[in-house]
Amino acid sequence: MRLTANQQMSVLASATGLILIAVYFLGLYFGADTARWLPDMIAGIAGFELFMFGQGQWEAFRRRRANGQGGERG
Repeated sequence: MRLTANQQMSVLASATGLILIAVYFLGLYFGADTARWLPDMIAGIAGFELFMFGQGQWEAFRRRRANGQGGERG
């Protein structure tokens, strides 16, 4: 399967987010000092991914509604 550039970015950001979450919780579990910026970074990546997912769903919804309609409805 070939991925578009946006899909590749989404996969990369998801993988990075999952790795950062694992590092953060492993650090907490073992009692190591974790970076203070790490939860902010995780939240930023998660927010980006949620936005991209929502935008993709919204665009798919708009395409489905436009395909079955004869014209613009107001």
